[in-house]
Amino acid sequence: MNIRDDKKIMFVMGVSLSVIVLAIAILAFGTTSSAQVFLSLGLIVAGLLMFAILLHTATKPETELVADERVTRVNEKAGNSAFWLVLISITILFWSDRVWSIGVELVDLYYAAMVVGTISWSVLRWYYNKKDVVVG
Repeated sequence: MNIRDDKKIMFVMGVSLSVIVLAIAILAFGTTSSAQVFLSLGLIVAGLLMFAILLHTATKPETELVADERVTRVNEKAGNSAFWLVLISITILFWSDRVWSIGVELVDLYYAAMVVGTISWSVLRWYYNKKDVVVG
């Protein structure tokens, strides 16, 4: 397994390992409240995931990391469509709350935008990737 020595990849790997060590130090030497334990475990998981993703990226040849025109076009098309879906869904939620007083709060709109955006971008990207010709 050849690991590329790209400066950005090595720097972020170091940051992710530092986050893990910091979280373990907080767990070991800090007072153990439930919020602090939850925060430390979240940092450990995030650091491990970041390290694993970067290790996977560092073992790929550099030619596989560069997106070609088709992949770029698919991502742009999916992003544009996902943006409009998020805008429409948030507008519908906002106006339905104004008309029927459902009790939707700003935090609910934020989470709805995140979920709709992530899922719609992933599905649309998969859909446009499966098509032979990208409609544009």
